[in-house]
Amino acid sequence: MNFGSKITVLYLSFVGLILTLVFMCFGQKVELVSKDYYAQELKFQDKIDAINNEKGLSGSINHALSGKKIVLTIDSTLLSNDFEGTINFFRPSDSSKDLKLKMKFNNLEQIIDGTELIHGAYKMQLTWVSNKKNYFKEEVIFIN
Repeated sequence: MNFGSKITVLYLSFVGLILTLVFMCFGQKVELVSKDYYAQELKFQDKIDAINNEKGLSGSINHALSGKKIVLTIDSTLLSNDFEGTINFFRPSDSSKDLKLKMKFNNLEQIIDGTELIHGAYKMQLTWVSNKKNYFKEEVIFIN
């Protein structure tokens, strides 16, 4: 094999390697934290205010894990006529495993069946409105 043939083989091997890497990159799944990440970023000050509102409360919404069940308890002072809230179970590693529920407390308690949640870490994001104030609380939970 002469010198020109060796250069051609080396060049074609390099091109093949680069093409392989390009095709592998296109096959990777790339996700942002949320679909409307940039719109949420513009409203970030509202989220900070909601977090500060929750920290200023004497009583809040607490959780307890019991196997696959998540029990939320709310302080009675938070329940008002305009109370409305959502629970978002955010899975940082895979957005297809996220779960969003409405808050519905019975006797100051809400029991969530966690069978839809797979084993691993979730960020439980609680967002609610009570007495015309916004509140936000986020806690990391681990589902067995």
